[in-house]
Amino acid sequence: MIKSILVGLTTILCMTACAQESAINSSLKSIHWVPMQTKDKQFVYVDSSLRKQLTQKFYGAEPFTHTGYAIVSNEKNQHALINSKGDFIENYSDTDLGLQPLGQVTLLMKRREHEKKLPFWNWNWNIMGGGVKKTATYVKVEIRVLETDQILLDKDVPYDENEYSSAAYDLDDKHFVLNGNLYELKNQHLKKLSTKIDMILENGRYIPPAENRFEIYDIQHKRPIFSNLVGVDKIDLFWNGQPLQLDSINQDRYKPTIPKLLKDNNTDAIYVFPQYEKALPKQIKQATAAQMAFLKEVSLVYSVNNSPYFILGRFNYDHEVWAYDWLYLDKDGNLLDEINVKDFFILDQVGYLVWPDKHMLFTKNTLEKDWKTGKIKYVYQTEALYLINVKKGEQDPTMGLWNAEAKKWDLPPNFQHIDILDGKQQIFSLQIQKDGPFTLYNNITRQQIGTKSYDTINPSGLVRVKGTENKDNYYYIDIYTGKEYKE
Repeated sequence: MIKSILVGLTTILCMTACAQESAINSSLKSIHWVPMQTKDKQFVYVDSSLRKQLTQKFYGAEPFTHTGYAIVSNEKNQHALINSKGDFIENYSDTDLGLQPLGQVTLLMKRREHEKKLPFWNWNWNIMGGGVKKTATYVKVEIRVLETDQILLDKDVPYDENEYSSAAYDLDDKHFVLNGNLYELKNQHLKKLSTKIDMILENGRYIPPAENRFEIYDIQHKRPIFSNLVGVDKIDLFWNGQPLQLDSINQDRYKPTIPKLLKDNNTDAIYVFPQYEKALPKQIKQATAAQMAFLKEVSLVYSVNNSPYFILGRFNYDHEVWAYDWLYLDKDGNLLDEINVKDFFILDQVGYLVWPDKHMLFTKNTLEKDWKTGKIKYVYQTEALYLINVKKGEQDPTMGLWNAEAKKWDLPPNFQHIDILDGKQQIFSLQIQKDGPFTLYNNITRQQIGTKSYDTINPSGLVRVKGTENKDNYYYIDIYTGKEYKE
């Protein structure tokens, strides 16, 4: 899994529409309303100066989207959707609601579970005498554009097969992918194109679904830029005129949707995950004897985005934890012992760092003699910050914030938990004692934010504290200033 940054879509409109859109944008940008908890434990919407914006009170409320919509709930924990005038777009019900802004349009996803009668041939007969189950749990899923009421999805699917989502991924400023379908956004209307997409690449490139022959497209071209690609797990190279085959490359426990090595049957060129943007060299031009010995044991090959390099990994069975040793190859066929690249990471299946590893991040004498590092997590949108688990002798593991650029701890590994609230602004929540409260911390200013602590702090600003009679109380704060939206 490789780091990717998903950005919102923008629309390209005609001159008249742009003028209208400008007026809309002006009003939308003023909507930054947050739920403030009242003394009776309900919520009203206020702006950043705590001025009330709507007269209604709600038992539960989420912040408004910049497009002017919010989800609220009543005393029965039913959900509803309102607009910035306080009008109900969706009345209270047991249906789950979710909002996804896309530029200046908003997707609403509705999800409702229900029991559906099955035809008798699909009844579940319990041979142990437990009766016959004649129904199954289904999910009614709908996704629509709020601004135009355009229906994008309307399905009734078995519970176990519901993989639909409102998460949208952009290819360029007017094309995005939703649930594997490619859409074009124009004048607040989403046109579903015939293309299906299995994998999104950089710079408007993508790979459609295929059985065993793959193609790579560019959104600007109607024809594939690469075709007749097949998945392989072997790489054939030449060194000093002699053939060398690397086998069992990039083997996964679970077969990926798109193979990590794609071979062009027309040219024999091999394109490498994650971006498949450049072909591996067929000829090794420069290497030492030690590098060639390493190369013969390589089992992992990745292409480094926006660079001439490939990463070669050799599994190290002597390590106490799952780990690789590393070598590098440039597109001209030169083997290298090290490279200098930024903003590229290889993660395991649960999101922890594989490359760069701890040997690259730490200097030799950084850790105390009895300290051992555990899982490492990169702080996205920062230059070189990493959350690192450290075990000090026989003590329980703790966490610290490591600055790989400065080669020092920004926060020493003395914390039970460090949670990322805003990586770009370097806002964290810190827990010092086990099962203790969390405090806000700004790593840029190196200061605690506010004076309060909370049982949990969500990146949206939703916090949980123990109220009267030991009941949980939820309300919102500003994670950047510590201001509480609470009477």
